[in-house]
Amino acid sequence: MNIQEIYRMAHYSVVVPSVSGGDLDVSFKIDEPNQQIEELLTKHERSSACFITASNPNGQRIDEKENEARMKELETLIQEKQLPYYFGQGGDPKGAWIEKSLLVVGIELGEADQLARHFKQNAIVWFQRGSAPTLRWYI
Repeated sequence: MNIQEIYRMAHYSVVVPSVSGGDLDVSFKIDEPNQQIEELLTKHERSSACFITASNPNGQRIDEKENEARMKELETLIQEKQLPYYFGQGGDPKGAWIEKSLLVVGIELGEADQLARHFKQNAIVWFQRGSAPTLRWYI
């Protein structure tokens, strides 16, 4: 299986606080429309989002403490942009490779590209209202 197939087959999920209390775990797949993500975009009156990690640059595993520091830096950059975001994770279906990630709502494509390149990511998941999530590659 090549790298594009691995990313396409990965399991992605995001934790969304529920209005009624508790958290809602929203799972999504590449190239499959997702009504819950659409509703999230509508709630925030935004038309786009990205699902991004700062972990494991260039697809190479690194120390977990360094991954945590990189994720904190990503979160700080998103907070500075004053964009809503949600915690999530992506990984292979068997659970051998799982990365913490953020769903950043309302980010512009150019900003998402800059973050992906800054954190040396192979790809991000891109959401555009009315479309299925897609992979955006940087390799």
